[in-house]
Amino acid sequence: MTKRLILGHAVVAASCAANLLAVAAAAAVPTSSQVEGVLLSSSGGPAADGNYALTLQLLDGPTGAAVWSEANVTVAVKGGQFAVAAGAKTPLSAAVLGGDRWLQVQVGTDPALPAVPVRSVLQALRAGVAEGLECSGCVKAAMLDAAVLQGYAKSTDLNGYAKASDLSGYAKTADLGAYAKTADLSAYAKIVDLSDYVKATSLAKVAGTGSYSDLANLPVLVKTGTSCGTGLVMKGIKADGSYECVSGSIDASSLPKDGLDEISNGLLTNQFKEIASSIKMPLDIADAFPAGVADEIVVPDWGTAQSVSVSLDLSNSDISKLKVTVYDPQGKAYVLHSLSGSGTAIKTTYPDATAPVSGDFAAWVGNNPKGKWSISVADTAGVGGGLDGKVNSWTIEVKVMSSQKAAVTKGLQLVPASAAPVPCLPSNMGTLYFDITSKTLRYCDGANWRSLADTCGNGILDQTEQCDDGNNANGDGCSSTCVAAVGLIKANPGKTCLDVIDAWKTAGETPPKDGKFWITAPKGQVVQVECDMSSEGGGYTYLAVDSGKTTSRSTDDNTCKDYGMDIFYPRSKAQWTWVLAKFGAGYFATIPGVTKPGNGGNYTGCAMRNPTSYGSGCSDWKVPDGGRWWLRDSTYGEPNGDYDGNCWLSMYNHSAGDIQFNDGNCSYATTKYLCSTNDKK
Repeated sequence: MTKRLILGHAVVAASCAANLLAVAAAAAVPTSSQVEGVLLSSSGGPAADGNYALTLQLLDGPTGAAVWSEANVTVAVKGGQFAVAAGAKTPLSAAVLGGDRWLQVQVGTDPALPAVPVRSVLQALRAGVAEGLECSGCVKAAMLDAAVLQGYAKSTDLNGYAKASDLSGYAKTADLGAYAKTADLSAYAKIVDLSDYVKATSLAKVAGTGSYSDLANLPVLVKTGTSCGTGLVMKGIKADGSYECVSGSIDASSLPKDGLDEISNGLLTNQFKEIASSIKMPLDIADAFPAGVADEIVVPDWGTAQSVSVSLDLSNSDISKLKVTVYDPQGKAYVLHSLSGSGTAIKTTYPDATAPVSGDFAAWVGNNPKGKWSISVADTAGVGGGLDGKVNSWTIEVKVMSSQKAAVTKGLQLVPASAAPVPCLPSNMGTLYFDITSKTLRYCDGANWRSLADTCGNGILDQTEQCDDGNNANGDGCSSTCVAAVGLIKANPGKTCLDVIDAWKTAGETPPKDGKFWITAPKGQVVQVECDMSSEGGGYTYLAVDSGKTTSRSTDDNTCKDYGMDIFYPRSKAQWTWVLAKFGAGYFATIPGVTKPGNGGNYTGCAMRNPTSYGSGCSDWKVPDGGRWWLRDSTYGEPNGDYDGNCWLSMYNHSAGDIQFNDGNCSYATTKYLCSTNDKK
């Protein structure tokens, strides 16, 4: 079946409506038109050679009514080209050709093809009208310009006549027959074949591609003054003159998945050659064992395969007795070698260097070859029970278009920056930049910018670091270069917790928080102590003793004195609250530090605190350094008189709001207590 029609020239000559000369002359005007064109098949090439039946119609406009029709016109088609005389059966006439005429062609029973406009050469038919004109009386005197007659009617000859107002009596009919010859157009208008004037187009020279699709439809005017619209660009012009518009943007769907190297000038790629190898090599080959020895390789999820190959390296006394088969994860067999060849070794790659006997690895292109691959090597001849050669190695090689990684094929430059380009937040984890200040590559771990040049700031203390607090920030006691502030490490101890605070302030560090710090005790030992860095501005030092020397009074020896310290003195309610929360009641079987030198005395009428520091209290009681001390802000029923000088009071309610104790004649002792430098008195 034909697909479409391409018209070349439609040349029509037909009779006229009126007579210029004789009727016989008018009848000589041809009433047919030469129509040339090309028939195309549905594939775009020329229609098959042979005879075709056409129906021709002239329409009043591109979709108007038919004003002339001629059916069952048989044409011979060769190489897709044909020519037919339209009007040979049903003559054409001037009336038919008047107006906006379009020629429509129908091939056989196919739907009629789109109409094409009748070109100006068809309108030459209208010249035939001149032959039917009667000239008598058709040209009046008023129609003639005097200048036309100037050469024939001399002005001097008219002087005698041109005096009367009415010249009709003298104005004789001009016989112009000798001068104005009737234009004999019939010699030209009678030509049927205008090939002398309009050369037929050689379609073979125009359709150089061999396909006639580039001649489809006659040229039309481009529909100017229009646009494709927002976000669209013009790709081309359609057959009807309208624009062919496409999206003006490029998205991922328009790019090839393996085109990273092309769009990066070869600097990036997501195509890799991955190799999975057996870990059981070498593998002995059993002699005369048709069942074969086997091994397997698990191919990881590398991505979409662009090729799959198998490399094999084995030795045997006679490879013509071997059969080697590989099985893919779906159980399909690929016979690599089968009882052929000569020699004692096989070392090749299938199918890159050697074609398999059967099976096509190309079936894996576009698929993911992940899973278990296995190999079977069977020696079909020899002596049973023995060994003959080895499989030295075998590998699965996959060229993949990865969806998991990309590679830089040349150098990768990070533009130097003096500050991080974005905040190091979980959303920016993995971001890199080159720190121009430290000359190091830094990466965001989701919270801190870390350096790839060293391990400082990774939270792991190594031999080159004094500290590693998990970041590269300054001001937190561990610097960006992992140097520790005073008290953080044993190698750089403070003197007391109060001394640590002062040292950090001097170094511009943020004040330290509660925790463990190293100090050099008054007697020189470097010990790790617990520092209260918050109560009353911080600076209290505590060393816990769990099994120390037994003490029942302030004048006894105790373990604290071995460090040049003393049992701690409670200075305030805030301090006592912190100590109790940190260490618990177990370290306070007795009230530490607070005693009086004399026996007895009833002190139930005064609050147990230093009156010098708090404005009122029990003045006979004190701590060894004479500083402030505190047990209660209100009076209590003890001590009530049974006290022995310098002895510890027992404690049985430790709450800071209601500390309760008993004097008890020095009957209370303890081996568990806190030592302190007792600063901030």
